[in-house]
Amino acid sequence: MGVDQAVLLGRAVLEEVVILAGPILLVAMTVSLVVNVAQVLTSLQDTTISSVTRLLATGGALFFTMPWMWRHLAHMTLNMFSDFHVYLQ
Repeated sequence: MGVDQAVLLGRAVLEEVVILAGPILLVAMTVSLVVNVAQVLTSLQDTTISSVTRLLATGGALFFTMPWMWRHLAHMTLNMFSDFHVYLQ
């Protein structure tokens, strides 16, 4: 495997990581922003509130997006292994 193929394979893997982790991170950031604004407005500065709500929202988003993530990851893996001879040169 040449350097170019290794870079292309690494880039493809990193793109998949961003695509798969993006929705979960977006949910976590949105919930954190909303909870932080609510805490500032109510002057309630308890760290448990922000941690538990972020954890629940992230877990819920992960639960609902997991089938899509598995399909996307399986599709990428099948595409990579079906055209693996490019990386063996």
